[in-house]
Amino acid sequence: MLRRRLVACLLLLGMLAAPAAWAQTAPDPEQQRRLAEQKLKLVEMLVNSPAAQASSTSKDAEVAGLVERGRELLKQAKENLAAQRYPEAAQALDEALRSVSKANSRNSGGLSDSVQKQRLQDMSEQVTTYRASLAELAKSQGGGGSAQAALQRVDALADEGRKLAAAGRLGDANKKMAEAYKLEVEEISRLRAGQEVVMSLKFNTPADEYAYEQKRFQSNEILVGMMIGEGRAEGDKRRLVDGFLNEAGRFKASAIEQSINNNFKEAVSLMEKAVAQLNRALQTMGVPVF
Repeated sequence: MLRRRLVACLLLLGMLAAPAAWAQTAPDPEQQRRLAEQKLKLVEMLVNSPAAQASSTSKDAEVAGLVERGRELLKQAKENLAAQRYPEAAQALDEALRSVSKANSRNSGGLSDSVQKQRLQDMSEQVTTYRASLAELAKSQGGGGSAQAALQRVDALADEGRKLAAAGRLGDANKKMAEAYKLEVEEISRLRAGQEVVMSLKFNTPADEYAYEQKRFQSNEILVGMMIGEGRAEGDKRRLVDGFLNEAGRFKASAIEQSINNNFKEAVSLMEKAVAQLNRALQTMGVPVF
């Protein structure tokens, strides 16, 4: 049986200071072009995702309109890129990303039941994993009171999510479970800021470990979407977030190639790097994940 220890130091001030330092240097035209092209790939992926496809056919006219607006902005961005109007292209892509993210957030119930059920199962597993660490904090001195209160809120959200799922409201159930996960991550990070966080996990095979990393990636991907939807990636933070997401996608694609060849050890390593990029995106938006 394989054993892993996930370890991270939560030195938040250093992490969150990065955006300010980046913003001080204005990009030259070549940098603007590369950043716009990276952002274009991200927006194209989002616009063509199953979630966006479901949103585009939503009975909610506003949701469908948001996706259509995103597609129009994507077209404008491509025209601006072709004309070397890089700042205009980046601005159109920012607006497109906000539009489609908002549509997907509002229409999360538009995905198929099978996809929604899988998402709920994966997110529930993540909530259970992090709940153990929060429960440990609740028992300890110093952070017990705050951790206990957070634990009660997590349990209430998770319970509400399960009731919604039982009632067939899978989209709403997923939102509640995602809120529970977000609360756990933020509370554990806050209470253990500057400390080393260790979680021991056991896997029967490298393939099982790879499957876990995929689920961890998806959970944090959902969290990134929530933060973008809340407007946490405005201004200069956006290009940082986009860059991290682009790198995360690149590592994940490489991991999938390795898994197809049954090289799960390398696939796990690549997925860990992909998750690390998502974490950096979340940290940029003020979420102290580990």
